[in-house]
Amino acid sequence: MYRTNWGIGHGLKDILEAHKGPFTGQGHKGLYEILTTSWHAQLSLNLAMLGSLTIVVAHHMYSMPPYPYLATDYGTQLSLFTHHMWIGGFLIVGAAAHAAIFMVRDYDPTTRYNDLLDRVLRHRDAIISHLNWACIFLGFHSFGLYIHNDTMSALGRPQDMFSDTAIQLQPVFAQWIQNTHALAPGATAPGATASTSLTWGGGDLVAVGGKVALLPIPLGTADFLFSFDTG
Repeated sequence: MYRTNWGIGHGLKDILEAHKGPFTGQGHKGLYEILTTSWHAQLSLNLAMLGSLTIVVAHHMYSMPPYPYLATDYGTQLSLFTHHMWIGGFLIVGAAAHAAIFMVRDYDPTTRYNDLLDRVLRHRDAIISHLNWACIFLGFHSFGLYIHNDTMSALGRPQDMFSDTAIQLQPVFAQWIQNTHALAPGATAPGATASTSLTWGGGDLVAVGGKVALLPIPLGTADFLFSFDTG
């Protein structure tokens, strides 16, 4: 897809400038020049991608541990997760900081008229207000579910709580993905004996030296509430 040293493929500049939507004016035209002339813009983009990748690695290191003895060393595993989450958080904060430096020091609105970034900046009030309302909506709904559960528990009405044994809110889409991965070898690769990871389900736990190393992770109402709250 991307052009190599032998001229095969497309240039990143051509790919960006070819993207023009009905509401984006000149589209991505000029973004390539921003990335090649501003160190802060390029650093911001790289920090954001690396920070997101680090957070994904942090989650996968404990949910799908690559080494059996790491899986049974719970303290080390918790420390690695915390370590990578902090690193990912700092990298994303750095991405925002360098993006702000780019906007203050390197961005010239006179040469970036009517491209995607210019149109986003001109609509920033509407975008921020809508995001604000979306955050309020999600916050009240997610915390409202926890408040409801606390209230029902205090009133001695466990049958009215949101849980797997009362009012269920199952993460059906996440469960579908899990089942797809667990059953995929039988349908797409009959020669394979197991799915890519035991965490998808479809097997018993794995123990190393009498300690639990890996086991299926069933998703339920609590997982749905937590992901809805953090999302």
